[in-house]
Amino acid sequence: MPDKTCASNASGPCQTRPNTSSSSWSRRRILETAAAGVGALAVGGIRRARAAEASDYGSKVTPSPRSRVLGANDRILLGIIGAGGMGRHHIQSMLDRKENNCEFIAVCDINEANRRAAVEMCGGKAKSFNEHERLLEMKEIDGVLIASPDFWHERHLIDSVMAGKDAYCEKPMSWSIPQGANMVKQVRRTDRIVQIGMQRRSTPSIIEAKRIVDSGFLGEVSLVRAEWYWNMPDLPNPEDIKLEGKVDWDRFQLPLPPEKRYPMNPVKYRFWRYFWEYSGGNMTDQGTHLMDVIQWLFNDSKPPLAAQEHGAAYQIKGYETPDTFCAVFEYPKFMATWTLTYTNNWHDAWSIIAHGRKGTLELDDRGARFYKEKWPANWEDIPPEPEHEISSPLRVDLHEANWLECMRTRKEPNAPVEIGHQAVSALHLANAAHHAKKRATLDPDGLTVRIP
Repeated sequence: MPDKTCASNASGPCQTRPNTSSSSWSRRRILETAAAGVGALAVGGIRRARAAEASDYGSKVTPSPRSRVLGANDRILLGIIGAGGMGRHHIQSMLDRKENNCEFIAVCDINEANRRAAVEMCGGKAKSFNEHERLLEMKEIDGVLIASPDFWHERHLIDSVMAGKDAYCEKPMSWSIPQGANMVKQVRRTDRIVQIGMQRRSTPSIIEAKRIVDSGFLGEVSLVRAEWYWNMPDLPNPEDIKLEGKVDWDRFQLPLPPEKRYPMNPVKYRFWRYFWEYSGGNMTDQGTHLMDVIQWLFNDSKPPLAAQEHGAAYQIKGYETPDTFCAVFEYPKFMATWTLTYTNNWHDAWSIIAHGRKGTLELDDRGARFYKEKWPANWEDIPPEPEHEISSPLRVDLHEANWLECMRTRKEPNAPVEIGHQAVSALHLANAAHHAKKRATLDPDGLTVRIP
């Protein structure tokens, strides 16, 4: 989703915790956290599955049938779970596109102010809920848009499809590899249409770029670089945050084990993206967008064989997850790097640059540009002209429209659950390497992470 707004997503904007650098963690916490965020973890040849046992959430539930078959001209009735800044952006975007022919009839959020704002956007008639289970009891709802924090995605998505609803789930799809694998398994027990919110899969410039890559223009690719540069402020102190209306903090923490639940902290609530209990940090949050494109264009959408990562919260006060990092991913025929800092806004943007034997591809917010080899020696004086140039901004609206169209046709959407899982698995692997401060490998089963 709009990669730029770090404001309220689902239950609130981005969140934070007292400054706790990874270097101060005990080895036990490193191993437990790495395991929780990846899969079955093998350390020194000994399998460590304590926090990483496969999730089976939803496995004992019998899926409900969908309430109706949608015709080509039927108005699609929607609900939203997580009506913070990201969720409300989706509402506005989907309602603005009249050909979507949809209506939001129910809103769920643990934040009273978010619920009020979303209901108003929906014309004032939508029903309002604190608990998502009550929204899913509405048989007239055809589909659910999920824009809640990462650590809620497994429950919200599985509960939605088990209730007979199609679903659009924001990225990153999962909080861990085991959760992601279970989400794929449970969704495929149903006939639901599920789209993961990786909008680059529906952006014309990237679709056309893939066609040109597949034509062989670049030749054999050996290096792909993903980068992201923003300059973000320090997180505020808890006493400086004023929350409007009631916030159900107990429910916000519901997916967490009791020992990881804390007294109400408005910084953690509003800036949850920067705390390991709720998120994989910017590694997964922004990385899902870019690593998915890399895997799609160059590795048949499959995750890497191994990853290494170095990073820390160097400057931004309040972050628990890194504000700056660099990860290296090993694929069968090339390597990829993923570099981010939130302490400098060089170009104020993201980019992907792929280096091939015969050419170079550059992707960013402006579109895609292909250059032939070799780069001219006088390039500073006479910049080379791209051989192919496709101008197109990111199109979230087309990704939403693709989901709605597939709800009618029952065809597979552009970013199904398998794609969402494989994209974020690469980033969970890098986070495991970050915590262990060692190279992490992923077994062919896609679940077992090994750290020597």
